[in-house]
Amino acid sequence: MARIVVRQASVDDLEVLVALRRGMFESMGVGDAASRDQQDRDFRRWVRPRLRRGEYVGFAAWAGEVAVAGAAIWLCERQPAPGFAGGRLPYLLSVYTEPRFRGRGLATRTIKAAMAWCRDQGYRSMTLHASPAGRRLYARLGWERTWQMRVELSP
Repeated sequence: MARIVVRQASVDDLEVLVALRRGMFESMGVGDAASRDQQDRDFRRWVRPRLRRGEYVGFAAWAGEVAVAGAAIWLCERQPAPGFAGGRLPYLLSVYTEPRFRGRGLATRTIKAAMAWCRDQGYRSMTLHASPAGRRLYARLGWERTWQMRVELSP
């Protein structure tokens, strides 16, 4: 078995980031093949300029030449609030591990790499939207639940 290495993704790893994100949606049962194909095209178009500008930072776990897990940070612009002058805040997303590599701590390693990157950049907090399957993992890593709500707006 190849040694697994976690490293920050580059713009050249765009297709790896697209594939890992697609795997996440497939694993969660979100959408059908056609809607995931469209999501791939939309995500590729959305993420490419953000990767180049450093607003999206991906991390992947590599088993040899194959990416088998990943996580990413999107630096979202936030409005000023008490105690925060406004600016970018990191949002964790696209956490995924290929099924045959699960149970080896790779999600933990990629999330920790993302957290370390944010800490090294001077960020004091991060947010995410946790799937039910990921909540225990995030809690083990020190994340705490916050309260979000949403509404579906009719066209």
